[in-house]
Amino acid sequence: MQIEELSNFSAAQWRFLSNPKKYVEESESTDRPLLFESTQRQFLTARDILARLGGCCGESSRGGVLLADDVGLGKTTVAALVAWIFAAAGEKRSVRILAPNDVMVRRWRDELESHVDLLNSCARNLIEVNHKRVKIGAVKRLPAGSIQVVKHSYAGECNNLKCDLLIVDEAHRAKGEGTAFSESLKKQRKKAGRVLILTATPFSIRLDELNRMLDLVGAEPVHGAVRSFSRALEDIYTGSAARNSDEVAKRLVHKASAAIDSISHYVIRHSIDDLPKEHKTLGVCEEWKFDEPAPRATADELELLLRMDRMLRVAKVSGTELARATNDARFHVGWQHFDSEINVMDGKVISLGEPEQSLIKKQLLEIKKLRGEVGAHSKMIAVAKAVAATISKKEKVVIFCHHIATAQELTECLASQLPQIAASNALDQSVWVKAWHQAFESDVIAQQNESLLKTFIEWLCSGMIRAQTESWLGTTPKSVSALVIALRKVPARHSRAKETIYQAAHRLFHELMDSNSGKAVLRQNRLELLPGALGMRVLGVCEPRAREELFIRNNQPDTVIKVFGSPFGPDVLVVTDKLSEGIDLHRYCRHLIHYELDPSPIRTVQRNGRIRRVNSWAAITGEKICYAYPAFGGTRDQRLVEIMKKRVATFSLLLGGVQDFDIDSTSAADEIWRSEVVNKAKNQLKAESGKLRAKKPGNEG
Repeated sequence: MQIEELSNFSAAQWRFLSNPKKYVEESESTDRPLLFESTQRQFLTARDILARLGGCCGESSRGGVLLADDVGLGKTTVAALVAWIFAAAGEKRSVRILAPNDVMVRRWRDELESHVDLLNSCARNLIEVNHKRVKIGAVKRLPAGSIQVVKHSYAGECNNLKCDLLIVDEAHRAKGEGTAFSESLKKQRKKAGRVLILTATPFSIRLDELNRMLDLVGAEPVHGAVRSFSRALEDIYTGSAARNSDEVAKRLVHKASAAIDSISHYVIRHSIDDLPKEHKTLGVCEEWKFDEPAPRATADELELLLRMDRMLRVAKVSGTELARATNDARFHVGWQHFDSEINVMDGKVISLGEPEQSLIKKQLLEIKKLRGEVGAHSKMIAVAKAVAATISKKEKVVIFCHHIATAQELTECLASQLPQIAASNALDQSVWVKAWHQAFESDVIAQQNESLLKTFIEWLCSGMIRAQTESWLGTTPKSVSALVIALRKVPARHSRAKETIYQAAHRLFHELMDSNSGKAVLRQNRLELLPGALGMRVLGVCEPRAREELFIRNNQPDTVIKVFGSPFGPDVLVVTDKLSEGIDLHRYCRHLIHYELDPSPIRTVQRNGRIRRVNSWAAITGEKICYAYPAFGGTRDQRLVEIMKKRVATFSLLLGGVQDFDIDSTSAADEIWRSEVVNKAKNQLKAESGKLRAKKPGNEG
């Protein structure tokens, strides 16, 4: 495909990218100081992308580039820099950014706007870099020099995507053949001059998925090599495990090498494992093994699972509306869905004929008797103990579940097990209110929004939030003036924290003000919607069940994310996979528990990326990032965890080409063989994938 050259587009316009040190120094006076190691790599990546897209610096012009960095390495930052240079260098060009959801749209806006002052200081060759250039939502005709950010759905609503540069974030959602988003991009691709694709999972389990994305960047010639490597990957998971592992490993490396050589013209990828200089700024990881690990299922618990399975199989054979999933994964990690199924069967068993009705009634009788004896789920109790010990050390914990029912039950279990904290009587609440108002006296925006600030300070002075603050202060000051001084001097949560208590509160207030949902909560004086106001140390982000005060719905999670990203509020966040991509939970959290796993290793990697990001809490405190995979011993949950950990370990080596799996049809022997194949190919695969790293463009000037 013939690609037109970009006129008046040269490295001279982005010379500032050759001096990351100055950019980092300028950022030190902002609310978001940058780190040199990551900024240096991101600048190099942006330069490489620009050279490839522009056909300059010795690079031939091409229609697009696929940026496939690991989760947490800052693809959004790289793409934001590229977007600003397209919009403000020489001939002003239009940029459209497609993000998957409203949360990501707002994150893109924040990222773009965070560079405005820095670019005005460091990139003098760029023209009129200002906030007005960033357009959120629909635009009938996108003016030159503008950057529009919209949701993926915008591409499929008969909107014109004509622009000079189209950036597609979380592009793995466009890999599937026949999806509305995929079809829309295919139709509208020709309306964009250049395309930048962002995804952390370039390869996947389905043949040709990468080829569909590469088609968007004009890389049709590489189809054969990619297809061949995809087949080699699939063969590891579906082929015979009786073969010689050495031969299979050798074939895998050969196919990988050919594929990487072919795609290197269009694809840039960095793996965290290949960036030792950045490990300190990202945080070093380790598996979090609880002092008291989740126990093996007792004889009574196993009997419950077996009786439920037999009862549901009888109902299934009967061919009635009572046919249910017989070995539901939720049965192995909690009792809520289990109890729900009991109630369904109990209410409708009368509709069955004989002998099914008698068989099910007998099972129901035994199940109810055992269920009363078993009590709370032992895996949940074990997790609650580990969480309680962790938060007692002033740490936060995020817990991922796959199903809403599990998240609901776990949230309620944690609330009943975690010790509550209360403010002391050392100072009256009115003293705290006065101190916080004095602390915010120099904040012009806060003073201009007095009623909103009042609500925010009321939240800061609520029982649990005040108790948290007292614990960081150590000895509570005895006067308003002394308290103000302490709030401005004492670090929040940890002695190595970069923010003082006041600085953290100041940042959070402004973040809530910048969020429509956060501002609405403050404006309406809806204190109960600010996490932690009611004294709960755990918050479930899903539909509530019984205790509504423990939950907040997932339709507008901005407020929850921003509060959890501060030192204040709930110490524990229980979420589902709706929050597994595109959000940051790393600012004050370095502990993550995979309580319940999705069958996709990709989803697990995305979850881990929520707390392993540049400038993480682990990096700031010098502590390790801790991932826990608690397993309910003796059940299918244990096998799921064992297989998942092995596949996640091979994720980067196989460029994200790890397969989902059905636990009931995956044998332990086959998994051992697969691990042998990958381990034997490990060093060569690592060397091959290194060929995709960003390169310094030649002839810059």
